[in-house]
Amino acid sequence: MKKIEKDAYILITGGAGFVGRWLCDKLLALNYKIIVIDNFSNCNKENFLSNVEFYNLDICSLSSLDKVPPVKFSCIIHLAAQASNAISFEDPLADLMINQLGTLNLLKFAKNRNIPKFIYSSSMSTYGNAIHFPTNESIQMLPESFYAVHKLGGEHYCRIFKEEFGIDYTIFRFYTVYGHGQNLENVNQGLLSIYLSYIINNQPILVKGSLKRIRDIIHVSDVVNAICMSLCNDVSNNKIYNLGCGEGRTIQELIDLLTGELGYGNGEYPVIVEKGTPGDPFCTLADLSLIKSDLNWQPTITPEEGIKLTVEFYKKHKK
Repeated sequence: MKKIEKDAYILITGGAGFVGRWLCDKLLALNYKIIVIDNFSNCNKENFLSNVEFYNLDICSLSSLDKVPPVKFSCIIHLAAQASNAISFEDPLADLMINQLGTLNLLKFAKNRNIPKFIYSSSMSTYGNAIHFPTNESIQMLPESFYAVHKLGGEHYCRIFKEEFGIDYTIFRFYTVYGHGQNLENVNQGLLSIYLSYIINNQPILVKGSLKRIRDIIHVSDVVNAICMSLCNDVSNNKIYNLGCGEGRTIQELIDLLTGELGYGNGEYPVIVEKGTPGDPFCTLADLSLIKSDLNWQPTITPEEGIKLTVEFYKKHKK
């Protein structure tokens, strides 16, 4: 098996989104050649990188991918997704089309273009309401939302395309990713970005579910580092990895950290607690043993440090 060639292109879907933008910056700094697919459904087109070759395409249509130039690709990094459990209940068919059919189309594209490697962004939501913590990658999967079902389906597509057509894959099950650059106008996706958007708009923080729920949150820079490390390490081929920080914080603790960085005392900023959303687990906590062993990767930014960095960015750039 060959490592990723820097003289060949990497195709990034969802490259204009939150994680995608950070990944583009990192890969360009490492002198990789990249091409991006995105439809700007959850990001700001005006702020996208001007020095990146970009195609506004619909991954739900296999024929639309014919517009991607016939260059040599070494890898597809598939980040494009509808990434909300709640929204998946509002429109299961749209979620199916984006998260499952879109993934199938990109794997077909990889087969047709002889692209040897496929990196897939899955989700800890595929575990459902896990009962073993920290949760490792081998436990029984019991997804409890349409989003989680479709993400898990994408994982199986990766496995089948490896078995039938020899396309190597690496799957990352993202835990709660945060950092500056998330779409603050989308209050159905993200966690800290949702809470931050309420504060920026001088509104009470609306929490859907218990403040005692536990979340494993990971800074986007650590996510990007893991993806980049898998590009140049064949040991990650045909493996599934958790991608969290391996630590849990309650929702109340996360709100206190966030509001504290903005100058509020614990419990000082108004919070409204409502009924939880379907498919939302009570606790998430990643077992990182496998990715640490295989890739010598570990998170470098604690939730306390990451929240401080995120708030400092928005303070600096606020209008």
